[in-house]
Amino acid sequence: MYLVVDGVIAIVDFALLLKTVAFFPDNLWLWRNGPGILAHLRHEQSSDVDRVEAHGVTCDFCKVQISPRPRTSLRYSRRDMPTRDSSGILRRRLRSLVTLIFWTPLLIASSGSALILLSGAAAPSLLALGTAEIGLLGFLTLLASLVIRYSLGTYDIYYSDMGRYLGFFSRRALAHGSAAQAHSVYLAALLLLSVSCYAVTYHGMYALRPGLFAGYSGAGFPTWLYFSALTASTTGDSGIYAVGTLSRLVVTAQTSTGLVVLCWAIGVLASVRRAR
Repeated sequence: MYLVVDGVIAIVDFALLLKTVAFFPDNLWLWRNGPGILAHLRHEQSSDVDRVEAHGVTCDFCKVQISPRPRTSLRYSRRDMPTRDSSGILRRRLRSLVTLIFWTPLLIASSGSALILLSGAAAPSLLALGTAEIGLLGFLTLLASLVIRYSLGTYDIYYSDMGRYLGFFSRRALAHGSAAQAHSVYLAALLLLSVSCYAVTYHGMYALRPGLFAGYSGAGFPTWLYFSALTASTTGDSGIYAVGTLSRLVVTAQTSTGLVVLCWAIGVLASVRRAR
């Protein structure tokens, strides 16, 4: 039984590690090419960022040259014309499957659930690795959203995989051209993902070292979700306190990034109100 649990957690750790490592080449590429992408998209009046990042662009009109996105990216989407070659179809299907598996919300939901449910039987080293990776992934997701906004402006909702939430909740907002309403949904998704990631991290930290927190009554994961939400909002009156160096560092990281995104969200909501 314990071997099965350790195997599942090891797979979770490996998937989270791949996703975390992929942040660096992806966002480095965006940092270098983002302004050129933005200039080209404004010139073309198009939101097809996927095609730009898959094939690159050389535009004489706006004087930009954009290299393709790194092929090692987990989100790399190559849009080739359909062919009758069975191997080509298989490659596209495998790539679509990889893109789905590593879609950030789905990966966090599945990995976080496994870490929570199996924390009591998992090996401490594997649980510690998964806990650290999912917390780092939440931190990097918020940090990357700021890089994307700086590089692409309002086109960030088309670039980030978090922007896929708009396909579920904000089709009407996009159809009516309300970028502010679309971004309010996008930011809500970012905050929800961040709160969930840190809640899983706190749960794992407590399972490994209960002395890192004081005032915890052992109510379970919902309590850590509540603690994470209050920490992100900088309210901090949940009755739980970080007393260890490591736990204080994690709380500080969440508070700092949460403040930035909250200010961003307030600005977007103010834009929605002015538009109405």
